[in-house]
Amino acid sequence: MGTTFHGPNPWPHITRAIRTRGPRLAAIAYLGLDAPDLLPLRANDVLIVNASKAAVRAHATSPAVLAHYLHKDVRVLSSPTLHAKVIATNRRAVIGSANASVNSTFADDAVIITDDPEILAQARKFINGIDEITEVDQIFIDNATREWAIGRAVPIPGVSGRVHDPETDFLPSSLTRIFVKHAVDYKPNPTEQHLIHKQQPQQSTTAGPVAKYQLQSLRLDKPSSITRGDIVIVVSADNEWIYPPAVVASEPLRIPRSGGAVLYFLRIRTDLHPISLTDSEKILTALGHPGSRLRTDHYVRSPILRTALLGLWNL
Repeated sequence: MGTTFHGPNPWPHITRAIRTRGPRLAAIAYLGLDAPDLLPLRANDVLIVNASKAAVRAHATSPAVLAHYLHKDVRVLSSPTLHAKVIATNRRAVIGSANASVNSTFADDAVIITDDPEILAQARKFINGIDEITEVDQIFIDNATREWAIGRAVPIPGVSGRVHDPETDFLPSSLTRIFVKHAVDYKPNPTEQHLIHKQQPQQSTTAGPVAKYQLQSLRLDKPSSITRGDIVIVVSADNEWIYPPAVVASEPLRIPRSGGAVLYFLRIRTDLHPISLTDSEKILTALGHPGSRLRTDHYVRSPILRTALLGLWNL
């Protein structure tokens, strides 16, 4: 085949070029409603998109399309800084300007399609090296659907306006509700195992970047005022470790036949690590918070203490 140039309407050539056997890697920033026809992916493929709040609110990336690929068993990831359009199959690389959307089919876009082994290897390396990524699961899609309904209020990163800082996008804009909770040592019953399996993204052995954000379950023995969007800082049951702040990603799920226990799903950052509870108390005391009460479950009322707690992980 060699190397060929296609424009100003490259999508028929792209669609034809990627119909190959074996897993495919695609990093396409924005997905419109026409994406499944333009970019026909299947199980074991990896798709990285820009499904940030800004992109979804601007209707540049469709939550319905994310759900479509997820139901096809495609591993879907989101990177808030992605603007590239690169596809790598086992035989070809596609590099260009075309998003998978109807707007792209009317725009003057262009791509290079090549079977050059060196370029193909570089394309794969580029896609595997994309960082600041989040695994797209059903909870992610539910949140994205709400953002889509808000409308076109936020500029698209890399197209207009400034790029959002992914480090701060992890936390909600309002940090007034932070809770300290102790982990419960328990073995999930079959009902809980079903809930956890249903909400967690399916593990994939396909090559691709390592997700920076993952889901984790938290069981509480009785209902709580905690709700979606709150911050929870979990302390180990033996009071030895304090775990990094996690964002509540679900409403409480009542566990049948558990005596009133509820299950939450938390979104965590995998690059943040637990800290010794004793060391944390010493740091907070030095900052003027000798009564941080990290050994008891409570709602953190003090704005200054909330800031100090997040500062333990430089957040």
